[in-house]
Amino acid sequence: MKNAKGDEVKEQFLFFCTNIGNEKLLKEEIRIFYPDFSISYSRKGFLTYKNKGIAYNLDSISQLILTFSTRAGICLGKSDPVHITSAIQSSFSELELNLEKCIIHNFSINTDFVLAAAEILNNKINEYAPINKVVTNIISLGENEVWYGVHRGGKTTTNYPNSYFEIEVPDDAPSKSYFKIAQVVELYNINVKSTDCWLDFGSAPGGAAHYLLEKGCEVWGIDPAKMDDRILQNTKYTHLSKSVQNLSQEDLPHREIQWVHVDLNLNPKQVIKEVLRLSKKYSSSLKGIIFTVQIVKDEYIQHIEEFEESFLDWGFSEVISRQVPSHKSEYVIMAKR
Repeated sequence: MKNAKGDEVKEQFLFFCTNIGNEKLLKEEIRIFYPDFSISYSRKGFLTYKNKGIAYNLDSISQLILTFSTRAGICLGKSDPVHITSAIQSSFSELELNLEKCIIHNFSINTDFVLAAAEILNNKINEYAPINKVVTNIISLGENEVWYGVHRGGKTTTNYPNSYFEIEVPDDAPSKSYFKIAQVVELYNINVKSTDCWLDFGSAPGGAAHYLLEKGCEVWGIDPAKMDDRILQNTKYTHLSKSVQNLSQEDLPHREIQWVHVDLNLNPKQVIKEVLRLSKKYSSSLKGIIFTVQIVKDEYIQHIEEFEESFLDWGFSEVISRQVPSHKSEYVIMAKR
């Protein structure tokens, strides 16, 4: 096999992390969009694939984009905790990498075991990983099974270990939508300003609205279902008790809107069409749309690129599809201008 520079390399394996329970979705996405990959190893939340196509290197690995992968990279092997240091050093020597110059992300998947990587490697771990920085991933699947690999951060690569970091969810949050939008905003550096006004499609019972109101935003919620009374009492929240299919642009606020958030359990193809139709009213002020796609049918995975194209055709310059740790059978499209 040859790498992107034409150099002969060994067989290449890639690792992928995913939300536990979504392995099937990730496998189907890889089957559709990366036919040169063949499954090598599979555990809950973790998969490796043999790459039979052009090899990735550290300059190209950030271009490996998968919606249902929370972390992906070049797989260098596995070890046990006793020998992990020598295993990493051996692999890094072959790749001419310096561990001291890397960010080290150490995390566990589906196990209570936590590798004491900071002590073993005598280095800081789990720091924020900026763009272009090489990240060493140390992934524990059990007390005697530790995998390791590398990637370089890109514009659409999350900066935290396996896309996870702590978020404090208020006890009075009306729903898990608070957690979902908080993760999307923080993981993908969406700049929420207190001066922003949001449309929130599928607002009930008010989880996402609660988060945005805490940030000082004004929110117009669109949903015929019942809202949490505490949200309705907030003077910066306005409720439109209508379904998206029955809305006209005249029903929407006659003021500038900066952001649109959508979380509806409906056919995504139809909802995208309706939301983009309504959003034309705010074409001069709109900064972006955060759109949750519910995977009620596996065939929706085939439409990932088609859905993205709809936003690009509307005029958004940056469109990415990702799953965050709080997602189940769903993912979010982030379209920004």
